[in-house]
Amino acid sequence: MRIGILSDIHVDINLEAGSPVMDGLKSAITAKGLDKMIIAGDMASDYELTLACLHELEDATGVACLFVPGNHDIWNECHPDITAWDAYDQLKSFTGNLANGPRRLDGDWVAIGDIGWYDYSFGSPEFSTEEFDRMKIDGRLWQDKVKAVWGCPTIEMHRYFFEKLEKQLQAHRNRKIILVLHVLPLQYFTVPEPNRMWSYLNAFLGSTQYGELALEYDVRYVLCGHVHYRKQTRIHNTEFICNCLNYSDQWIKDDPAEEIADVLKIIDIN
Repeated sequence: MRIGILSDIHVDINLEAGSPVMDGLKSAITAKGLDKMIIAGDMASDYELTLACLHELEDATGVACLFVPGNHDIWNECHPDITAWDAYDQLKSFTGNLANGPRRLDGDWVAIGDIGWYDYSFGSPEFSTEEFDRMKIDGRLWQDKVKAVWGCPTIEMHRYFFEKLEKQLQAHRNRKIILVLHVLPLQYFTVPEPNRMWSYLNAFLGSTQYGELALEYDVRYVLCGHVHYRKQTRIHNTEFICNCLNYSDQWIKDDPAEEIADVLKIIDIN
């Protein structure tokens, strides 16, 4: 089975910047002969647009998509009266959303995933939990504070997703697992700390516990996004892949089709 991997497509933001990405993504999926496409979150900053794009991809290419929500996908900026839970639940209407539960792939392979959340473990210890809870430093507000309103503390949200994923990994521990997250599982993927701001903001990128969990259950691949990097590393038997399309002003090439064709990563399983 040939699987494409991409995250942080940001259809709406890139379209506003004059870079339509859907045609390029559909072309790349078809040209690379994929059997399955995995999107690790942040299709758009509006759950309705995210759902429309996921269906459009499947309809246009005939390739089934698996997906986990990203923090942008559950933002309320287009729907100010809804909570993050409301958007999260609406996104479950897409059958390929791994938040609905694990999906069997070829042979002994299974895909398990969800958005995940953060527990501040990537942040600098110079800051307190109370400072991280404010999600604001030097005038910069981490937008999840006002746009991803879960209605419970951040650490509790991390614990919810961690425990949910752990139960699924336990139930499938004898299979070959692809774990899909939006947030980061490793310090390696965070922003290097050249200044005080990112030593603080790294706290909102993920959790060390997801990486530890993947290694405990001998997960074969861990896919993530969120940080707008394209990096990959291997620890023991586990390949960790962060493969983000990003905003158009972060691209190497000007043409969306060319950028996507270059960025789209492929894994082959059997």
